[in-house]
Amino acid sequence: MEEKVIDIKSETEKGEREKLYFVRLNYSERVQHLILAVCFVTLIITGFMLNIPEEALMVLGSAGETVFFWRTILHRAAGTVMILVSLYHVYYLIFKPAGRRWISDMMMRGRDFKELKDTLSYYMDFKDTYPEYDRFCYKHKFEYFALYFGNMVMAVTGLLLWTESSWSKFVLDISVLIHGMEAILASLAIIVWHMYEVYLRPHKFPVDNLCFTGLIDEEEMKAEYPLHYKKIMADPELQKIYIRRKPGNE
Repeated sequence: MEEKVIDIKSETEKGEREKLYFVRLNYSERVQHLILAVCFVTLIITGFMLNIPEEALMVLGSAGETVFFWRTILHRAAGTVMILVSLYHVYYLIFKPAGRRWISDMMMRGRDFKELKDTLSYYMDFKDTYPEYDRFCYKHKFEYFALYFGNMVMAVTGLLLWTESSWSKFVLDISVLIHGMEAILASLAIIVWHMYEVYLRPHKFPVDNLCFTGLIDEEEMKAEYPLHYKKIMADPELQKIYIRRKPGNE
């Protein structure tokens, strides 16, 4: 949803400016994220169920077969939906203006490696100033492309295992190994990295509403993404895209 251009300078001079909110995720991106998150959790639970010891399964008795029948159905259904939403995301990146802006801003650039160096230097007390991040910083980009390529690996190996009767034992053994290792890597990345960034940082705890509202307030925007903030405030066209008056407008 887009609004008319907000005359920031005029309102500020008159002392009439309302609190502003900035779009980080639009409606389509939030829906894609939600579907991906639900599928990911379902896949992790149903996938790691295969590692439950047989002795523990004996407690379920005759219900064990039923549980694992539905485990297989849920795992394959979640995998299929994840593949479909990933394909839609590619369509979104190519054919939607917001998607083209997303991938353009998400592409790795030389400044990302400088930001990484400057961030490490700041934390090691070699620099006094924290780098100014644009819309996406090196952390977002590393995580995004890791997810992108990880999804491809899981989709290919998962489909090979789903159609196991068509492949040799060698192909299946390699697929099982890669599928399992990538599942562990993805789980750790989400738990250790993503969950900390989203929920466990002091100013985010206990929950970050960004995935629900898509918005952050002006103070957080200036603190977290100062370079992007400056670009928006200097460009009326970007203001139409990214600025909202109140939460819920996006």
